[in-house]
Amino acid sequence: MSLLSIVVAVLGGLTAALAIYYAAKDLSADLVLLGTAALTAIGWIVLGIALGVRDATSAGPPPERVTLYGYVLTGLMLVVGGGWLGAFERTRWGSVVIAVTCAVTLVLLMRIHQIWPGGFA
Repeated sequence: MSLLSIVVAVLGGLTAALAIYYAAKDLSADLVLLGTAALTAIGWIVLGIALGVRDATSAGPPPERVTLYGYVLTGLMLVVGGGWLGAFERTRWGSVVIAVTCAVTLVLLMRIHQIWPGGFA
């Protein structure tokens, strides 16, 4: 697993854990939780850019681009959508949504590495 993927996984895991803490304490999403979700989204953006650069400069066989970039775009949109819903849902369920979406992005990241086992970014 590449360093960039590890950073994205750590950001997603920390955001999910923080969101679970917020939900357990019956807190709505505040700027701290939304900020960690934004950092996770930025991590997905940087990962997508790194994948694009590597794909453009690679001499080997190209990966299946639609599936690869579909996973990256889905991970990004899940975090952005979860953060958006968490910002407008002013109950504990907004925090639960952020926790679930960040946990799903971790699964997407693991799945990317299963499909493209040679590493990519």
